[in-house]
Amino acid sequence: MKAEFEEKDFEAPLYTELRFGSHRIATPGQVFEGKFGIDAALEAEHPLFWDLFRFYDIPKGVVLDHLRWGFMWRKLGRKRRLPTFSTNLLIQAKRPVPLSRASSLLKSYGFSSRHWRFEITEHQQEILEKVSHNLRRKALVIYAAPAFYTLDDLYNHTEAQRIVENSNFVKVERLHNHKQWNYYQAGTSGVAHSEPEFIEDVSLNSMIEQMGEFGQENENASENLRYLHKMTVETCQEIQDHNPIAKYYLRLHGRLMRLDELYEIEETIHYSTFNLFCNVAKLKWLVV
Repeated sequence: MKAEFEEKDFEAPLYTELRFGSHRIATPGQVFEGKFGIDAALEAEHPLFWDLFRFYDIPKGVVLDHLRWGFMWRKLGRKRRLPTFSTNLLIQAKRPVPLSRASSLLKSYGFSSRHWRFEITEHQQEILEKVSHNLRRKALVIYAAPAFYTLDDLYNHTEAQRIVENSNFVKVERLHNHKQWNYYQAGTSGVAHSEPEFIEDVSLNSMIEQMGEFGQENENASENLRYLHKMTVETCQEIQDHNPIAKYYLRLHGRLMRLDELYEIEETIHYSTFNLFCNVAKLKWLVV
């Protein structure tokens, strides 16, 4: 039995709560959103909607990435400072399995009967671990999972904005050579398998604060975006022979780079390629 809700149900309130928390975390896309003045880009197909605006044929739509957005980047560069993109929080949300019995080994680490476990996907772990290593202190790459499993708890915590304080977080590099992550409470502690290892870290808030202190020393937006792009490509090139996620990203990356003449400002291609990596690796990219 897994949690009563899907990963997406957990992700949405988690990211919303993080973005509007005391650390002023935001998504890079909010920079674009503020300049375009739109809240969503949709493909609306209902004929009644278009009838309201006297469209007799439904518009085919447009791929936003194919347009020339250089004017927007120029405005940001001249009239307001770009976000630094140096302090990054990359999150992979997991849907755990709730368990009612703890082994004697887990009990020795303080587990009671009720606890949670999620499996670590080998290819995903490898690529996230390498990205975390290559980006060093420029990015915090973590797994996030709820320390609850019912829909009632999800709705109650969402309404009370207590998703973060009722979730468990672990850095991807701490799960090197492990297959599972077990935890019985919110926070940053748990036991990794296969060879049992108790892991406890500072709180998520402390992790973000440490990253923020380092990020203040690296406020060149262009260089930081270029670095994010460069490191993810190099990471994927190292493991593409046996890692399908890396291979797929490089294939899409090659197609995107063939469109680089559409991007008037260099930062745009670096932003787009790193954002593409996050989508392929199923990461949520947040910045402070």
